Amino acid sequence: MAAEQLRTRRQTRAAVLDRLLATGGLFRPQLAADCGLTEVSISRILADLREEGLVEETRRPAPYPGGPSQIVTVAQDQWVAGFTLANRRLSFGAATLGGDIAYLERLPLPDLTDRAALADAFVRAIDALRSWCGARGVVPLRIGVSIPGLRERADAPNPITALDAAWLSAHLEVAFPAVPHALVNAVAARAAAHLFGPGSEPVATRHLFVHLGRGIGGAWVEPVTAAAPIRPIEFGHVVVERHGPACRCGHRGCLETFASAGAIGRIFDIGEAEMLAADNDWLRLVRMTDRRRRLVADALHRVGLAIGNVLNIVRVSLVAISGWPSALPEDQRVALHQGIEDSVFGGTAALRVPLRFLPSTLGSDPRPALAWAMHELVRDGGLAPRREETRRVAS
Repeated sequence: MAAEQLRTRRQTRAAVLDRLLATGGLFRPQLAADCGLTEVSISRILADLREEGLVEETRRPAPYPGGPSQIVTVAQDQWVAGFTLANRRLSFGAATLGGDIAYLERLPLPDLTDRAALADAFVRAIDALRSWCGARGVVPLRIGVSIPGLRERADAPNPITALDAAWLSAHLEVAFPAVPHALVNAVAARAAAHLFGPGSEPVATRHLFVHLGRGIGGAWVEPVTAAAPIRPIEFGHVVVERHGPACRCGHRGCLETFASAGAIGRIFDIGEAEMLAADNDWLRLVRMTDRRRRLVADALHRVGLAIGNVLNIVRVSLVAISGWPSALPEDQRVALHQGIEDSVFGGTAALRVPLRFLPSTLGSDPRPALAWAMHELVRDGGLAPRREETRRVAS
């Protein structure tokens, strides 16, 4: 990352924390090089972060004779917390900055349109998290809340769940008055879990993230030092067949009606809940026939057409796809590549954008919310949020 891109103290600290979280720890010279910083600058930043308890330095064998022996890592005695509403349940817990989950509970929620049941579940979950933290003297640095269908305007209707976001935010402020929290559209939280954090490569230029699960969502992903590193986009409700099946959004022929987990489950005569529960192992539940293979290929081709048309307008350096297609063998994912080829001006050879398939992680909740809490902390550089009001990231 070029030094000139790091224009503010917040951005510089964000770059440092991002690389430490992704790598699990670096010696100072490598950390400075990765972030485009001088030795003097990295020393000053690390002194501040260490004083604030966000990083720690431990002695390790030098990588070469005369080399550095102090490795820098994120602090393991600091915490984030999260709530994920997904897969007909509310999952919540707490994790260290390094990503180790120490507390996890899940409450079933068969009907996401029942506002009273949703409110009751969140009250119980928040009380349980507060009790767990209080008994251990834990104060989370951030709380993330992943909500499917969340919109940016507080009064905008949610097409998926009846949860009152304003009520939830107020309840969190009472339960955790000193802890910043962020409500986020579920696809943005999943993008954070996949593309930022342990094991991730630096995001230097814009990526397109697409998730195919119960619904289909998309997000623009920018470098962590950008003003808005992840922004959800409406993707699943692109109309790909004018007279196609009725969609829950009120239109007909949306991409979601052809390529969501439920739509693919219908091809194989298995229920959506069963397919989602199987996650990356869903192929073990089905018997593939020539007809079914053609129908899956058709769904993937439609996804590729939608992606290709997006890329005609906005160019990216990577397309990352998570969800049910990741379980398919490579030869059965060719249809998605072909859909992009059929819709991109000049074809994919001119585009030169790699396509990466990511594990589904449908059953990993509340990890997306925990990842979002960590992402918010990192992009703020470990400082107080830019605004005092609750941060919302929605489509």
